[in-house]
This record gives sequence, structure tokens and C-alpha cells, in this order.
Amino acid sequence: MSCKALSKVLTTPSKIASALDWKKVAGSVMSIDIHKDRIGLAVSSHPSYGEKSVTFIPIKLAKKGKLNQECKDLLSALVRDHKVCGFVVSFPLQQDTGRMGAACGRVLHTLDDILLDTNNIVTPNRPLCLWDALHSTPEREDEWGRCAAYARTSDKTVHVASQEQYNQDENIAAVQVWEDFCQENWPDLHKKQLAAAKNIASARPSSSSSEAYATLSDSLENEHWDDSASYVKVAAL
Repeated sequence: MSCKALSKVLTTPSKIASALDWKKVAGSVMSIDIHKDRIGLAVSSHPSYGEKSVTFIPIKLAKKGKLNQECKDLLSALVRDHKVCGFVVSFPLQQDTGRMGAACGRVLHTLDDILLDTNNIVTPNRPLCLWDALHSTPEREDEWGRCAAYARTSDKTVHVASQEQYNQDENIAAVQVWEDFCQENWPDLHKKQLAAAKNIASARPSSSSSEAYATLSDSLENEHWDDSASYVKVAAL
């Protein structure tokens, strides 16, 4: 990938969040997860609205993970129709080392394809950020290049590199990326919404009261509602 091309459109996660704060009334953010054969997409409004993300049928990639012109036109149309002001791109680092592996390479390869010959999807005014939803943290080397991770042994009896190192992105969806992004960039809002959801769940009637209501409703189905005794019985539930 051309470092110059990427540097023009790459920004920090906080700036993507800030852009949505400014354009919360009409703007949205598109979260993207890139796999070997497809690209998952979700468009989300500002989290203060409490709206669910809109997901789309994944865009199929051509051979060798290429994005053909038809797919680019579709992506461009989604960006235009949903007034996307920025992108959160899943960047799954290796969980055991916190370093870039094959999955990250696929992300950069596909971004390179998007930036290669188009300028109306990702732009400096509509930038992207890379986001590791699993928050893998690499261990630092000392001044001599030594690192504790290099000497760490494993108690695994079976190591499947194709799953643990090359395809860990298969467990990540665009909606999950956005939810984690919101939790990190709007923590207070996330806590309030979580508390509100718990209150709603606790306020729901128990199954026994629901069954009693359904039974009584069935028994009164053919009766008149002007019968005060019947009305009081239902209201009491």
C-alpha cells in the first residue's frame, strides 16, 4: 500500500467520534470488517439516539481479495445515501502477540484496492481509523531487543495456526466493532444506556403474571368490557 495515500485518509479514533458528534443530526459512521472473501458493513448513527446499526449483505470480493468496480460503486452509493462522515475499520491484531498478522495484511490490501483508483469513498474529509475490537496489546522490547513474550511457553496441546493466527477475523462482525468503538469513545453514554436497558428488563412482568393475564383475557374474550368486575380483575394485573 502507498503510505502516502493511506496517511492522507488515516486518522485517530477520537477524531472519528468527534466528527460524528458534530454531524450527529444527519451523519453516520460506517464500520467495516474485511475477510478473505467478503467485506462486512454496518452503518450507525450517533449512539445518543439509541438506534440499532443498519447491517447490509456482505460485499463479495473477487479472486485474491480484489474489489471490482461494481462493488466499489455499491460502496460509494451506501456512503452517499447514509451521509457517512467516517469509517471504523476492523484491524484484528494477533491475540497472543498483539502484532500484525495475516488478517491485518488483508485489511491493508483491501484498503489499498479501495484507495487505488477512487476518490469518492474514503477521503481526507471522510477519513478512516483502524480499530482492534479485541484490544490486543503487544509486549514491549527493552533497549536490547529482549521481550518476555519471546521466552513464553504454551500449555496448548494443539495449535491450529490457520485459525488462531490467520483467520481470527472470522469471529469479528462490523456491528461488534461499532459497539466496542462506542463503549471506548462514549463511555458515560454507554453506561447510561446499559443501566436503562437493565431497568427496562427488570420492569417487565414476570412470566406468571403474563400467563395469568393471557388466561383471563381468553376467558373474557366473549364478555362485554362494560362489566365493571371483569375490568377490575384485568386492571389489577
